[in-house]
Amino acid sequence: MKKYREDIKVIFQALSFIALYIAISMIDNPVGAIISGGVWFFVWSLNIYDIIKYRNQKSQDEIRFPTQNDSYSKMTSLSLGCMLIIGMIIWIALLTEFTFIPIVGLIAGLLILINGIIYLPKGQIKLENSKLISFGLKEEIELSKIESINIDRNQITIRKEKNSTIKLDRLELNKKWTSKISEFLYEKLNTEEVKITCGNTI
Repeated sequence: MKKYREDIKVIFQALSFIALYIAISMIDNPVGAIISGGVWFFVWSLNIYDIIKYRNQKSQDEIRFPTQNDSYSKMTSLSLGCMLIIGMIIWIALLTEFTFIPIVGLIAGLLILINGIIYLPKGQIKLENSKLISFGLKEEIELSKIESINIDRNQITIRKEKNSTIKLDRLELNKKWTSKISEFLYEKLNTEEVKITCGNTI
């Protein structure tokens, strides 16, 4: 269950949006539905912007890499986006009086679909303000406290001072990806202080 926690969260958020949006749209005053759609329009647009920014290599201090849940997450966005688009098109086709509500819903569905099409892997390492940040870590790690980083097929192990370790697990890395991550870390970190190795299970 823990493996799919983030994916379940995304599904719940998307389904909650659809349910809330339809419920609000039943009210005579459509302002609430339009505002709700506008908020999600902003959220998904921002996510698309971040993806494009990364793909254009403007995020120089960040690297993304595959996890075991990526295919499932991508299909979730594609499926929910298609469902919302189809639902809104049917709504528009059955309209007897013009309203912006299904149009806003259609745009939201398109944005969710686009997020699925240009999907980025969930695995992440980001270096910011002398700290290592990742989606899979509950806390930021001071770079000065890192002694070694080992990159393996299904996890990245970060060893800190005093022999404490932190793991990014449920990854899906091949030789190409371990090389990319290793090169990124060699370029960004002081390798005289931080030892970077690759596991033998690739």
